[in-house]
Amino acid sequence: MLWLALSAFAAEPASAEAELVTRPNVAKLANGMTVILDENHRTDTVALHLTFGIGSRDELPGELGAAHLFEHLMFEGSEHVPTNKFDEWLTVAGGENNAYTSEDVTAYHMTFPSGAADLGLFLESDRMGYLLAGVNDENVANQRKVVLQERAEGYAEPNGRDWDALTRLVWPSDHPYHHPVIGTVSDVEGFTATATRAFFQKHYRPSNAVLAVVGHFDTEEMKAKIERWFSDVPEPEAPKTPRPGEYDDAVEWSPANGYIEDDVEERSVYLAWRTVPVGHPDEPALDLVERILSGGRGTRIDDRLYYDSGKATSVFAYHAVSEIGGLFIVAASSPETPLDRLVKLATQEIGYLPQGVPTPEEMDRARESIRTDWLDALEDPASRAEILVDCHRATGRPDCLVDEWKRYAAVTEADIVRVVKKYFDPETLVTLSVVPRGDPLYLEGAVPVELP
Repeated sequence: MLWLALSAFAAEPASAEAELVTRPNVAKLANGMTVILDENHRTDTVALHLTFGIGSRDELPGELGAAHLFEHLMFEGSEHVPTNKFDEWLTVAGGENNAYTSEDVTAYHMTFPSGAADLGLFLESDRMGYLLAGVNDENVANQRKVVLQERAEGYAEPNGRDWDALTRLVWPSDHPYHHPVIGTVSDVEGFTATATRAFFQKHYRPSNAVLAVVGHFDTEEMKAKIERWFSDVPEPEAPKTPRPGEYDDAVEWSPANGYIEDDVEERSVYLAWRTVPVGHPDEPALDLVERILSGGRGTRIDDRLYYDSGKATSVFAYHAVSEIGGLFIVAASSPETPLDRLVKLATQEIGYLPQGVPTPEEMDRARESIRTDWLDALEDPASRAEILVDCHRATGRPDCLVDEWKRYAAVTEADIVRVVKKYFDPETLVTLSVVPRGDPLYLEGAVPVELP
């Protein structure tokens, strides 16, 4: 196995970049799995983060929710780990674990004392290579029930359907991001052990995985451990399945206006514009727009809707980027202010940006806010491991934050004006009203949004 020590700079980088730079080791095993090691003795623990390039966007009709189902099945036992023993063994050793599924990936992470490294690596490798020994009709039936209960309970929570309703409005029916990550009731109910096993064999393969290990270990010793536990995980002979969907900057998006009724005490409105995928040249400027608009006292939408006028009881802006598209979201809630008034106030503030160019102070504050978030995340081994994986998947370099910071530092006031004019088009605005049940005061012309 070839291990490469990646150094971002031969000389010491500038102070801000020096805090962000990591110099991990990266390798590709013979079976195709990418491994990233970041030895760090400021902690006495080890964090492991494993990401598979399989998310809800990869699901075909009849499979909707399969990626999320495997988030559950991965804890239900494998060839050498009996049912219900994964969590038990790790907990006894002082470790903890969790997982998540998104449109683009399924990720598994665990943290454990450095002395439990072999246990953690064994558990992770066994479910990667030998999970199917534990996938049977009984387990699949049990996890179908768990997923459907999770879906029902999540949707029953106040505002629990907001995100899925919004993305259903935003993305056309043929877009890979259109359906909920948690799946549809009909597809989840129809999962069989045979179909589930076929889905696993197609997607959960070493060449579709990136593993990062961060924390208190010796790099050479950890290399040997990873070779021991993962080198015999087989790569299927069948070629990898091409991933559906791609970003197209030339697409002409259509507006949409929907509503849902919910068990809430106040009305909310979401405004969404389609933007760019992760790594796009305009991503940094749009991220800075988010921090200029919202993030506490002194930001434009927060001041206008909350601090100065009290028109909203809560407000936020968020730029969410994924692998084949992005969303810029502004949301506001109020029990009294009409939703159309909240929309007008929010869009006015966005519209003011090109007229009154952001001040240098606003630009500095926005950049510092992002930089602080990155530095805080890098201090935590689990978050650091996730960042290394995300960087590698996006750029091919686990130490990409150095260059990412340069991209954010290079954004000018003119760039802010340009992206606001380009992406915040009223003709492509998507709005979602969330109102109490029986309340007709959603935005005029809104149509009900049904979740499958």
